[in-house]
Amino acid sequence: MALKRFIPQMGELSEYSCVAITTIELMAECEKTVCELIQQLHVSDRLQRYSAARQLAVFEDRAKDSIPVLKSWIGSDDRPFHVMALGAIICIDNSEAKDLLPLLIETAECDDDAGQFEAILILASLRELALPAVPALKRLLDNESSSISTSASEALYELTGDPTHVIDVGLRLLTHPDWLQRYVGIEHLEYVGREADVAIAQLEWVAIE
Repeated sequence: MALKRFIPQMGELSEYSCVAITTIELMAECEKTVCELIQQLHVSDRLQRYSAARQLAVFEDRAKDSIPVLKSWIGSDDRPFHVMALGAIICIDNSEAKDLLPLLIETAECDDDAGQFEAILILASLRELALPAVPALKRLLDNESSSISTSASEALYELTGDPTHVIDVGLRLLTHPDWLQRYVGIEHLEYVGREADVAIAQLEWVAIE
């Protein structure tokens, strides 16, 4: 390992050698953690398997050994696992995006799919890798479910940096006859902070109501 050249054979440790030792120890611990998480993909506990996949995605290319197991989840009847596998694999190996992103977008657009909401959240987390999903996310802005329309607009904000869709969905919810949906609209506008200043007049009206 290249880092080992900073470690002296004898004598006092330098600042560089201390950093090298710490880095090597962290890398070894990282490899151990990844191995343990891959093993957890096989356990009977459903939540533990799901959590392990989510954590492996964070390790990106250091978790490539998990891809064969994750690919076996694609197409699963347990839709959240199907979605998590797609997202985790793309995070671990970006080259997989070309083949797997269309499957993730398809799930995000399907109202009857139990993995729809999770698919939208994962698309948002993929940032520039998920830019091809922008047209599909825009089609979800008018979804009758506020959880879908708000999450789609937030995903668009994460992908493009444009707060327009968040503001539009939030303002629409502020006029909803159901007070709970109006409250969702207020919280939704908070997602973009001061960029939602244009909604202040509408918010004042809701407060009066």
